[in-house]
Amino acid sequence: MEEVALISLMSILVLLSAFCSIVLGKLKMPSLIGFLVAGIIIANTMELSEDAHTVIEVFSNLGLIMLMFSIGMEIDVRKLKSQGKFAVIVAAVQLPLMVIGGVVVGTMLGFNMLQSITLGCVISGSSTAVVMAILKANGKLSTEDLESLVLIVIMEDIGQVIMLSMLTPMLGGSEMSSDALIVLIVEIAIFMIACFTVGLYVVPRIIDWFYERSNDELISLLCIGAAFTLAWAANGMGLSVAIGAFLAGVFVGMTKPRHAVEHFVDPLKSIFMAMFFISVGMEVMIGSLIDNIVLILIIFLTFIICKSLTVYLGYWIGHGDNRVGAISAMSLCAMGEFAFIIAKQALDSGVVEDSFYSSIIGAALISMVTLPFMSKYSDKVYDTTTAKMPDFLKRFFAALTGYRDRIYHEIDSVSSKTKSSFLRGLANIYFLLFFTLIIEVIFYYSYDPLCEWLVANFGMEDIDWRVMILILNLIILLYPLKKVADYLRTALYVIEFGRKNVEREEYKVPKLEEKAKFHETMSTWIIGAIMDIILVMLVPNGIDNMMHINVSIILLIAFVLYQAWKFKKGKKSPVPVGVEEEIEPQPEQI
Repeated sequence: MEEVALISLMSILVLLSAFCSIVLGKLKMPSLIGFLVAGIIIANTMELSEDAHTVIEVFSNLGLIMLMFSIGMEIDVRKLKSQGKFAVIVAAVQLPLMVIGGVVVGTMLGFNMLQSITLGCVISGSSTAVVMAILKANGKLSTEDLESLVLIVIMEDIGQVIMLSMLTPMLGGSEMSSDALIVLIVEIAIFMIACFTVGLYVVPRIIDWFYERSNDELISLLCIGAAFTLAWAANGMGLSVAIGAFLAGVFVGMTKPRHAVEHFVDPLKSIFMAMFFISVGMEVMIGSLIDNIVLILIIFLTFIICKSLTVYLGYWIGHGDNRVGAISAMSLCAMGEFAFIIAKQALDSGVVEDSFYSSIIGAALISMVTLPFMSKYSDKVYDTTTAKMPDFLKRFFAALTGYRDRIYHEIDSVSSKTKSSFLRGLANIYFLLFFTLIIEVIFYYSYDPLCEWLVANFGMEDIDWRVMILILNLIILLYPLKKVADYLRTALYVIEFGRKNVEREEYKVPKLEEKAKFHETMSTWIIGAIMDIILVMLVPNGIDNMMHINVSIILLIAFVLYQAWKFKKGKKSPVPVGVEEEIEPQPEQI
């Protein structure tokens, strides 16, 4: 591209994006919307050369790298460890439910499974910049509540980075052989493990060492170089450059020169981030927005309904204030930057069509435009809803809240060691279920290509290989789900002993003995096997239901016989680790 043409192109892009941002800024809209609108105007009014599109694409990738690097630097790992428990609870509740909501709505709209999963991932996050700007302006929340909300949005960003990492092989899977897909998944796993191992313990020390021997400008250049290096490595491993840049930002955020690097990067981020959002807007035609207005409204309504309900549920489960939870939930209803990143990657991979992509952009724009009004009237909506709620619903929710409060009170009454065991068990349950979900997704996408490869190389019938893969699936999931049952057993122990401590004289000792007897004799292997069978039967694999039932009955009979032998030998399950000290003071009661 000629120098004059490049300069003229840059002048048009920068001036138009600045003008749109200034005009929309007068309407209290974030600059991000101005960049998107500038891209839409360019796409619908100008004919750009192929070289111009190439230049914009290059600048777009640079903008994506700088944007993700900046988001990563905003994450303070140490602060998350000390203050982020509540944010983790809220994010852990709402993120998977948002994805499930997107999958359900996508399936109802006729999307295939991968498109539905993409929709769920797209709507799961919120825009940090938009949300914080609106909340600081309306003053609905205290400083402490705002800090909690910032941590929640940060956890959403981390969750969406994980989703993007998982989506990458799935988005490319339709064009890859089963062998190549398996190799890609292994490479991604190795890359992520290596990054976190080296990045968390080595990179911050190296940067701090150089910082003590250089100045702000040089260390900033070093950190930006690290961001581009990790982005290049991630791309080489089959991941998005966004993943590598984000990880580099997280690692730099743990170093001493963090604020100096942020100050140096901010102007670069502003110009290149504008290029990224301009390129996103350039994929949208106004005619496509008009043609897909119904789909846009459906996605928008799905987003605000699911986001409001799931965030409020997360606050409720995390023992947060109900009113603050409602205000926070409605104030997070603006689709985030990751919505554009994930949607654009899906479009580039050919997984979704232009109509889907345009609908995502349209829904995101509507959510950003309506957020100031939703946040402004969120407290009035909550007050009106609670005041006009029917009495039977008030009693129902009051009973649920009372039960939740009692459980928290009972857990607080046990020793710190036992409480830590309880919380650690809940965290392990969550991650084990997440691991189980990943395994099932891999099996779901591997059944057809793997069976074709096995039949072609080893013979036998397709159904025979499917049954063998089904059995392998059951075996692989059995131990993780057995551990889930173990941790559930620990949770039941802790809650029961907490109830004993709270009720004291009113608590009946035989009741504790009955509970202890049940906990000692219950087989977590059988419980895990039942969960295993139910989960595997729900995943489509080309095998008829009767074959599922036959295999499940055989496995279940085997575990029942094992349990019977265990009872006959008088073998009891050991007391869960971490709750022994609750039992030792009163051994005669157990």
